[in-house]
Amino acid sequence: MKRRDFIKQTGATAMLSVMAPMAITNIMCSARKGMQIYDLQCEYMTDPLGIDTPIPRLSWKLSDKTRGQRQTGYQVLVASSKSLLDKEQADIWDSGLVSSAQSALVAVGKKLASGQECFWKVRVLDKDKKRSDWSTVARFSMGLLLPGDWSGKWIKHPDAAAEKHIWFRKNIDLAEKVDTAFLYLASVGYHELYINGHKVDTTILAPSLTRLDKRVLYVTYDIRKLLQPGANTIAIWYGPGWSRYGYFKTHQALKVQLAIKTMDGKTSTIATDESWRCKTSFSENTGSTKYDNNGGEKIDAAAYIPGWNKVDFDDTQWKPAASTVIEAVLSSQIIAPTRVIETIPAKEITGTGPYRIDMGINFTGWAEIKMKQLSAGDRVIIKVADGLDAVQDFGQQSEFVSNGNPEEVFKNRFNYIAGRYITIEGLKQKPELSDITCFAIGNDLKRVGQFSSSNDLFNKIYEMDLWTYRANTIEGFTSDCPHRERLGYGEENFATAWGCGLPNYQTGAFYTKLVRDWCDVQEENGWIHHTAPQINEHYGGPMWSSAPLNISWEFYQTYGDKQLLRNVYPTGKRWLEFLKSKESDGLLRSYSSEWGTFLGDWAAPGHRQEKGGTPEALFFNNCVYVMNLDTFVQIARLLGETADAELYAQRSLELKKEIHSQFFNPATNTYMSGQQVQQAFPMHTNITPAHLVPMVYANFEQEIRLNKPYLDMGSSGLPVLLKYLIEDAGRNDILFEHLSKTTEPGYGYFIKRGETTWPEYWDVDVASKIHTCYTGIASWFMKGLGGIRPDPAHPGYQSFIIKPAVVGDLKFVNATTASLYGTIVSQWEKKNDVVEMNITIPVNTMANVYVPTNDVNNITEGGMAVRSAAGITFLKMDGQYAVLQVQSGEYKFQSKL
Repeated sequence: MKRRDFIKQTGATAMLSVMAPMAITNIMCSARKGMQIYDLQCEYMTDPLGIDTPIPRLSWKLSDKTRGQRQTGYQVLVASSKSLLDKEQADIWDSGLVSSAQSALVAVGKKLASGQECFWKVRVLDKDKKRSDWSTVARFSMGLLLPGDWSGKWIKHPDAAAEKHIWFRKNIDLAEKVDTAFLYLASVGYHELYINGHKVDTTILAPSLTRLDKRVLYVTYDIRKLLQPGANTIAIWYGPGWSRYGYFKTHQALKVQLAIKTMDGKTSTIATDESWRCKTSFSENTGSTKYDNNGGEKIDAAAYIPGWNKVDFDDTQWKPAASTVIEAVLSSQIIAPTRVIETIPAKEITGTGPYRIDMGINFTGWAEIKMKQLSAGDRVIIKVADGLDAVQDFGQQSEFVSNGNPEEVFKNRFNYIAGRYITIEGLKQKPELSDITCFAIGNDLKRVGQFSSSNDLFNKIYEMDLWTYRANTIEGFTSDCPHRERLGYGEENFATAWGCGLPNYQTGAFYTKLVRDWCDVQEENGWIHHTAPQINEHYGGPMWSSAPLNISWEFYQTYGDKQLLRNVYPTGKRWLEFLKSKESDGLLRSYSSEWGTFLGDWAAPGHRQEKGGTPEALFFNNCVYVMNLDTFVQIARLLGETADAELYAQRSLELKKEIHSQFFNPATNTYMSGQQVQQAFPMHTNITPAHLVPMVYANFEQEIRLNKPYLDMGSSGLPVLLKYLIEDAGRNDILFEHLSKTTEPGYGYFIKRGETTWPEYWDVDVASKIHTCYTGIASWFMKGLGGIRPDPAHPGYQSFIIKPAVVGDLKFVNATTASLYGTIVSQWEKKNDVVEMNITIPVNTMANVYVPTNDVNNITEGGMAVRSAAGITFLKMDGQYAVLQVQSGEYKFQSKL
């Protein structure tokens, strides 16, 4: 992968009928080739292994140039082998012909069993009831669904120190060639799996992080092609990872289960026990896995043992593994794993020893350093910093002890670095640029969003926002920063999900896992920790703790998946009852004597921090409480929980009245001191009575355009202010003005100063320069300028909105994203008073397209008057837009402003 250039209608139709397979052939026999089926997924993943959802859901996308093309029916076949599917036989499930437009999240029609391997394909009926060809065959396998399905023990090294990296081995003999071989590997900490000396895949830092004292993930590996008749070796390189994190109260451990089926149908199971052998390896963690000191790695090259993971290695002198107990629930890892996502070459080397390497960009990942002419025992120290004025940040120091070979290599394995500058001490020879290579790592999320425009600064802000998100999205969660804390703070998780992850990446599985993490950090009294998957006693407030509600609601808008709402419902209800218990005199009050547990907006310009117990924090957090109540009411109504919906709607109404009564100044028509977030939040949450909105809005506009002509927001105020400007007020002109500036405070100021990721505070002269405090602005480029956004009345993008903002001196915008149904394109170009729009609406969807004009008769499509064009229905005029209902297909609009 090339290095990035940063300096420059409704839900699915219900089943109408199911017909016998015999009849399907007759009905579909007159088909023609037309619609093509692609991107088959199971639970948001391509060919996933080890699904632990007993009834998985299947999705597919459709391709056809025909306007208005849609699916009117489907047939899914699921079989235990590809050969059965080739004969159109399904021994697991045949859906029959289903009259439905549903092509996303179609549930398999029966519960599946642990360890099942499933192959599936689908064909569909188009709008004319003509069938497609069968899709290609996709695959998934089931994991171990019940605790009793696990037969092995948790094991550990009997006496290794907590920071050590451990080698584990097990020799096995196989009498014949295997047909299937699935290995399930759970570890409290990281692991790499080797079979007969070969690393099984390209994943790193597996498994993804969870609240380890409550839930541990296992990874499923298909190793059939690596096993051979006769002697074989299973080897695991283990790193302690977050098992050392004090809040978890857990320890190093791993568990393995290998399920084998031979060609003649015989089955056997191999699992971890005390017969496995282990030894400390040549590397270990440094640092303490806590705030300000996540450390690095130490490698003693002389202690490396060649062939430790191969069949012919003699492990009789290694120690037997010790069995141990882990009480946590085992769940399957069903998200994109952590991998190397980009290679970064060194840009510049300075100094005469120590040597300073500038990688040219802040990143999170690994360093690979080639070293020459060292003597045995020589020590090389590697320090990392994210700013030019520092040598080492946050305990980021690694050590390499030479064995005296002519050329040696240091490379990270079970820890990672974050920064731009690497200082190397102890080298006897100056390295060449080619000797230093770094690797950005992160969850391997498929990027589906792209934006470009005639404004180069906008393009840089968009890309830098996403790069900051990627630099903090590792191990299955998004952190505040990847070096000092590495904690998944809730307000930033909300903002980045809404602004970066959901619009720009394929994140269905990722956020399904992350919302579960947030549910796992809820305590018995209903309080939710400020970070997930970690628990801690660090700073935060209700906006932090309400992340599971906020993220799951944004997820529903993007994917239309009610299952995640069902999952989060009990957590959300307990959270609201906790908040209710902290009310006094009609308002939520600070629920701790520590100011750090009831924060309002945080890290706003001028280092403004609304601390717990202050009037500012009290106002902000009661607005958060209203937002949570209203979100929960919508979820309750969707899930048919009528009584809950009525109860919490009444609580919301009463709270809104009290907030307005306590914090609104009728003399000035402002809330509190009139800051931007303080005015936007009550309007965004409908606290402001309708008759007062014009006056409050006028004061808000005065504040944001004249009094403080910049985005006056911190990390928790960011999603409030940006959502209000983009989704409620539609003030793209204000965002255009502020994002065009390069003065402090602002995103353009960061870029002007030479930052390559967003810092922690707006003035940039701060300790952390890789931070998600202000990440989420990418949303405006996609939803505002490109205008691609969910339809609130019909979540899930089977019906959606395209409402581009033709603002300022922009000459063109190109925006692309993807839904569960396919790629959406919104491109526009302005030439004098004429706007040309090119849009793409995926098959099986429709959109309300807002074309800029003051008269629908000024619009043509493909050179034809728009009222006569195929696939288009004029709905209404809305301000300076003509609203058109547009069926699937590609369109070229031209309009006069």
